[in-house]
Amino acid sequence: MKKQPLMQTETRVARTYRGGKLLEEFLGKTNPKDSFYPEDWISSFVEAKNKNGFPGEGISNVLIHGVEKPITDAVTKEDFGPGRTESGVLVKFLHAGERLGIQTHPTPDFSRKHFKSDYGKTECWHILKAAPGAAVYIGFKEGITKEKWSKLFREQDIDGMLNSLHCFQVQEGDTILVRAGTPHAIGAGCFLLEIQEPTDYTMRVEKETLAGEHLTPMQIHYGVGEDALLECFIYEGLSRKKAREKYFLPPRTERNIPHYTTLVTYDDTPCFALGILASGGSIQPDSFVSLVITKGEKLLIGDTSLKVRPGNKIFVPYGCGKITVDDGEIIVCHPPKI
Repeated sequence: MKKQPLMQTETRVARTYRGGKLLEEFLGKTNPKDSFYPEDWISSFVEAKNKNGFPGEGISNVLIHGVEKPITDAVTKEDFGPGRTESGVLVKFLHAGERLGIQTHPTPDFSRKHFKSDYGKTECWHILKAAPGAAVYIGFKEGITKEKWSKLFREQDIDGMLNSLHCFQVQEGDTILVRAGTPHAIGAGCFLLEIQEPTDYTMRVEKETLAGEHLTPMQIHYGVGEDALLECFIYEGLSRKKAREKYFLPPRTERNIPHYTTLVTYDDTPCFALGILASGGSIQPDSFVSLVITKGEKLLIGDTSLKVRPGNKIFVPYGCGKITVDDGEIIVCHPPKI
């Protein structure tokens, strides 16, 4: 049977912070509003780790002849490409209506030790829209040690913890790589596409949300304890200049792929790659890819012509053929390097 690209429906996921209005505006919804469902998970084979979650929450649905079906039932190992048996990546839309809590994510070594998982959670944010003054907090400032950070955490000195991190204002088009172990918090007003390793492990240092909800130990550290939580951080203090150079990735053009702009390469991280394919461009993937439409109304995948609109998400199995953008722009999300 000939392989076909799979259009995805919305997969809104509950979180502990409010947001989603800019996401709903982007998707063309009437009466967009913030809620506790601020994320839309894309090409997700991963269940969300929510306090009151339900089986399958977070796993994407795709349309097969107009009928919704879980992506886990629609995709086989062969669809991932040669040498691959799983996706290895998760993509999201995320709109922060308020600042997210200060957090970090585990490295693969930490995950293997504590969660019996081979994946950590290196992630990347590509800013799609930023409200005036929107900012992100990322990376320790110079002089922040484990001892100082631990004291701020034990005392729940939120201002002190925020002041220990670099704060950078962001704008549309910024791309920020957040390697596992890096302290960070996404600020209010950021609407972004996130690509990450396929886990939902978040280690939090704020024990209460901005709305005043007290988080359980499982929500804070998944039961590994506060000492292990503090071990999850990589204590690397940087100057503001060096921090910006490390975390913000410049867009790069590809000489051998016209109309393609690279945002993240496998030299930046082996966990995933990310790029933008613009009008007149085409690529021939050597694995599956996930596409996010940001502009345009038509897309050609192999000999399949698709009518699309901004906000559409497409899982493209390996072997579907060349992807061509006649008029518009798409974000191309690649799986890990093998």
